Amino acid sequence: MSREFREQYDKVRAWAAEAQAAGWLTERDLEELHTMETDFATELFHDRDRRPLIVAFLGGTGVGKSSLLNRLAGHPVAKVGVRRPTSTEATMYVHRSQALNVFAEGSPIADTRVEYHDVEARREVAWLDMPDIDSVEAGNRRLVLAWLPYVDWLVYVVSPERYRDDIGWQLLEHRHRKHHWLFVVNRWDEAVDVQLPDFAADLVAAGFSAPLVLRTSCTLARDDDFDRLEDIINKAIQDHGLAELQRIGVLARLEELDKTANDMRRRLGSFRDWEVLRDQCEEQIGRRLDIYGERLAADLEIIAQQYPPRPAIWRADPIPPVLPEQQISKTIGTAYTNDLIADISVDMALRVEEKGVRSGPLRASLQDALDNAGELILAEIRNGLADAMKAPEGTAQRVARRAMDVSVYLLPILAGFWVAWNVVSRYQQGISGENAFLGIDFAVHSLLMIGLSWFVPFLMSRWLRPSLRDAARRGIHSGLGKAAHVIKGSLTQALDVLIKKRKALLAAFPEKVRPGGEK
Repeated sequence: MSREFREQYDKVRAWAAEAQAAGWLTERDLEELHTMETDFATELFHDRDRRPLIVAFLGGTGVGKSSLLNRLAGHPVAKVGVRRPTSTEATMYVHRSQALNVFAEGSPIADTRVEYHDVEARREVAWLDMPDIDSVEAGNRRLVLAWLPYVDWLVYVVSPERYRDDIGWQLLEHRHRKHHWLFVVNRWDEAVDVQLPDFAADLVAAGFSAPLVLRTSCTLARDDDFDRLEDIINKAIQDHGLAELQRIGVLARLEELDKTANDMRRRLGSFRDWEVLRDQCEEQIGRRLDIYGERLAADLEIIAQQYPPRPAIWRADPIPPVLPEQQISKTIGTAYTNDLIADISVDMALRVEEKGVRSGPLRASLQDALDNAGELILAEIRNGLADAMKAPEGTAQRVARRAMDVSVYLLPILAGFWVAWNVVSRYQQGISGENAFLGIDFAVHSLLMIGLSWFVPFLMSRWLRPSLRDAARRGIHSGLGKAAHVIKGSLTQALDVLIKKRKALLAAFPEKVRPGGEK
């Protein structure tokens, strides 16, 4: 089981490191994973498969833990006294066949006094006298905390006057699912009967269901449950097996690892969250780009004003000016593009954070997609202007003007042919006496018709000439629209890529700690 935990822990740690590198997790998100207990009692013994059950006496100062161990051993193996304990006063009572790995990295063996025995009935149990948990010695508390990950079974010892001390309860509430527990009211000869059920009620309130509380006394008057203490543990080994009793600590750690890993996984958000965020992002991008265009209106008009309006009829067609790129860039500037980037990034980051998801990857993706937004906008505006100057008029206007240009020549020619035909025809009729010869009125009207057939198309052609200023406005807004379309596409694509990366990261989530639902 310890090997399974280690494998799962390494997988989760590798996954978390990858998620942190991608910006989905922070060092703070990984704190709980880094502080998890990863040490096991198997590391303390050379023969890991046959190591003993480690049973520790834990309690406050003066409750008699060392006296219980000495009574169990039948001779003094742990120091007893008012000055006890020092920071090196943890004592282990273990069978001689159990070879300890004194070089186990990070283990508390170096600060523990080991007493070996040859009692065959106690081969499968190693008894440990722990320093006082409420000691003012910082080293004592560190030693207790260092030993706890290796302990299978905790015998929590109290005395009649100190069974409600807060320090011990705080430790109980944090670890009550990680060990097997027995509770002992020591120095029972000094207690009153009501204290036993009172202590049991406190244990139930702390989360222990049906706690087993024993009475012990290390004085000569020994009407207590001391004999049951070792019998209970030995019977548990016989009934359930040593390996099964050792599993509880590993299972508790696997459960803690599952919770920690899934808490980190939730920092990536749910599938539904990202579907909503994607829709919101597209809407927000479109809205921001529209606002951006409105804010640019004044500056864009300054550029358009550099081009002449529609010329007077009697003037020649204007030559469109060539605005230098520096002038366009200076007029628009980069402030607006920076604001655009900031507005979109901040707004979407806030929406992501509201879902409990880290916004770092989203910010980075949007930033990458917007890095060249300013240059793109300027380039599209320049291209729009250039295209507008090449074709400053609309299709209908261009067709009508071309028609008028042709009519300027064609209509007078047709009118001339009509006049000539009428002159010849009436002359022949006049000779034959069929009709009168044409007079001065016909000549005047003919000249007027020919003049009008030229002047009207000429006038219409001049009137249909485009305004370069209006064309510049259209070109600028066309370029801005194209740039907005490209930017929106880039941002949407960046968001889709981010969602795919998130999905791939979730797919790499360790299988055994993967929750139900989204994969």
